[in-house]
Amino acid sequence: MKTTFFFLLLLNSFFFFGQGVQISGIITAENTNEKLAYATVSIFKAEDNSFKQSTNTDEFGHYNISVESSEFYIQINLLGYKILKSNILQKSNGDQTQNFILQEDAFDLEEVVVMQTKKLLTLKGDKMIFDVDKAGFGNGNDALETLTKLPGVRLDKDDNVVFRGSNNVQIMIDGKPALLSGEELNQYLKTMDGSNIKSVEIIANPSAKYDASGSAGIFNIVLKKSAATGLTGNVRTSVGYAEFIKNYNSINLYNNTDKWNFKYGLSYGYTESVNHRQIDQTIVNPGYTLLLEQNNDWLPISNSYSGNFGVGHDLSKNANIGASVSYNIYNSNEVTNGRTNEYDNRIYERYTILKTDDAILNKTIIGTLFYNFATDSLDTKVDAQLNFANYNNTSDRQTSNFYFNADTNEMYKNDDQIKYNNPTDYNILSAKIDVEHKLNSAINLETGAKYSYVNNDYDIDLKERNLSGDYIQNTNRSNRLIYKESIFSGYGIANFNTGKFDFQAGLRAEYIDYNATSLTSNTSNKDQYLSLFPSFSVNANMENNQYKISYSRRIQRPRYLYLNPYYEYIDTYNVSIGNPDLTPQFTNAFELVWINKQKTSLSLFANFSTDEMYQIISYNPENKITTLYYDNIGSSKSIGLSFNTNWNVNKYWDIQLNSELYYGQAKSDLEGYKFNDSGISYYAGLNQTFDFGKNWNGTWNSFYSDSGKYGNTTFKPSYDMSFSLRKDLLENKIRLNLSAQNVLKKSQWIQNTQQDNVSTNWINRWETRKITLSATYNFGNAKKKEVKDADLNDEQNRL
Repeated sequence: MKTTFFFLLLLNSFFFFGQGVQISGIITAENTNEKLAYATVSIFKAEDNSFKQSTNTDEFGHYNISVESSEFYIQINLLGYKILKSNILQKSNGDQTQNFILQEDAFDLEEVVVMQTKKLLTLKGDKMIFDVDKAGFGNGNDALETLTKLPGVRLDKDDNVVFRGSNNVQIMIDGKPALLSGEELNQYLKTMDGSNIKSVEIIANPSAKYDASGSAGIFNIVLKKSAATGLTGNVRTSVGYAEFIKNYNSINLYNNTDKWNFKYGLSYGYTESVNHRQIDQTIVNPGYTLLLEQNNDWLPISNSYSGNFGVGHDLSKNANIGASVSYNIYNSNEVTNGRTNEYDNRIYERYTILKTDDAILNKTIIGTLFYNFATDSLDTKVDAQLNFANYNNTSDRQTSNFYFNADTNEMYKNDDQIKYNNPTDYNILSAKIDVEHKLNSAINLETGAKYSYVNNDYDIDLKERNLSGDYIQNTNRSNRLIYKESIFSGYGIANFNTGKFDFQAGLRAEYIDYNATSLTSNTSNKDQYLSLFPSFSVNANMENNQYKISYSRRIQRPRYLYLNPYYEYIDTYNVSIGNPDLTPQFTNAFELVWINKQKTSLSLFANFSTDEMYQIISYNPENKITTLYYDNIGSSKSIGLSFNTNWNVNKYWDIQLNSELYYGQAKSDLEGYKFNDSGISYYAGLNQTFDFGKNWNGTWNSFYSDSGKYGNTTFKPSYDMSFSLRKDLLENKIRLNLSAQNVLKKSQWIQNTQQDNVSTNWINRWETRKITLSATYNFGNAKKKEVKDADLNDEQNRL
């Protein structure tokens, strides 16, 4: 109630400020009459040519922007088209319509200019957009590796993407939420070639239109698009080496006519890699201290295959339909070699040799049907989608443990031989509709509804070898879980524009009904609940300065496997288990943003969470096994500052600075696992681009990250730097790129968890100092239409 009262008071106080004129219109291509999406529309004051503000056209080529100056002109920029500058226009009493037609740049001369002046990091509306292509981060990397190069982003010890101290990030691809999360999402992203990524949009505080999942915000991966009509496309190949070899190859084709547009894509990746993991666990008891010193090398050899097809058809100038499908295969043979040393009161007593062979085959298919409609005036827009996904995974793991005395190197007990089979099958279906209607120049309404259904079949079959050499199923650690879930959601948003100020208020409702049934134990865990997610924002445009204050309520639902109360075998010293009593985590997110001249931004953000989902590390001194599971510990908060700016040192050298400083605190009320700890974290990244002339370009990117302390865990600093050199040939048809990534070999994850008498130190070091040579050949030189991809939301992000 207090939040609602504050918002209404703010709305009422700003209503009487000066009203601006609304300029709206449509941007089209001269030869094809295609409505051009994502063109930049900028307002300049005629008197001194000073920049005032800018916006972008939507997917239908429509724009809307307010003007305060009495005399002004409009400038339109879009890659592949000549820059358009309007005549000087006069501010009138009423709103105006200004439509523009862009001419294609046949020789792509403007593309060179745009590429030279474009920033690595730009701020548009509620998005922070990082230009992955210009930074060269995607060359020789898969999509997961590429995300780790972004400002303030890293992987935790389980390879989850972490942003602003949280791994609750919603991943989207071309504006459509991705399928999976955790290990399944990692495998899916590993099938994507990073060189196909154009940019990544970070939305730190989403509105009610988006699914409520993701307390750390949304990462939207924007893929590269063709720049030609007719048959166009590109071919890419890369070879990289760090400790092992990597190779990526892809071909993308686009074929567009007046009414039809098609896209086709194939890619293949071969990767040999390594992850060095070290876990040191110290257990202190009166008169006795045990140290477990574990070192594992994880060595995967993977082949990834990806294919996609999309088609779109214009039914009329106002409506279009389409479909797309993608099929991804991830096939990996993974070997883990490990050794664990045991020290009793600092005396080396025993050691265990670990050998694991894991054959993983993952297949994912995603399909969508869509329909879009917009009236001639664009006052009303309708977007409808039907989406389907199937995720099928098999994991056949053989683990051997051999136990030796340190002084004699003789086995002191029989070896363990374990077979672990984990077939998994997920089916997801969703349907949604979004409607937007503009009542007048000041008021715009949005509403929508969505239904999603999930059916997951998750099987754990663990067998142990007995003294006779036969493998017998361990019924205590085997289980088949059937998880079914339905989510009904709807939202409403009201937008109000006064010229200088934009107000938005929204409310989203999500009702969930789920049932997790163990066929093995004939037990069931089910629940249903309704959650409300309000949001609001106020934007102020003041000459060269922009201000925004926003609020949204977010949710982090447990991943499906977090609810499965059966063990997942990791090794002889470590297991994980689900928690059927785990409940969702709710977050109230606030952000205040100041942007100066689209060049410098300062953000103050604060997240306050209840029922915090926290990974518990529990040690059993009797069997020396550490159990990992998630529980609701209590509350947490994170308050921080984010600063971004750039300098044009000269026409050859551009510098971008990204930094964050935030305070994190977590409190646990769990019996036997209580703590109330806090700490300071900070990040600084420096990205430099160089134009050496004659189509030679280079980058130098470096970062330093210190995550400080959060809860009962302390994180150690990580830092590194990367370089790239690029050469464009044959009128930019061929691009060669040489890169060296993480050359200092200091990009790693180090954490120490201290709970009562148990201290766990965890180090993950991924393969670093990678050298990659890549080549790209582009054909075609005009603008293409877009084919939509699937929209499968939060229910898929929790696999």
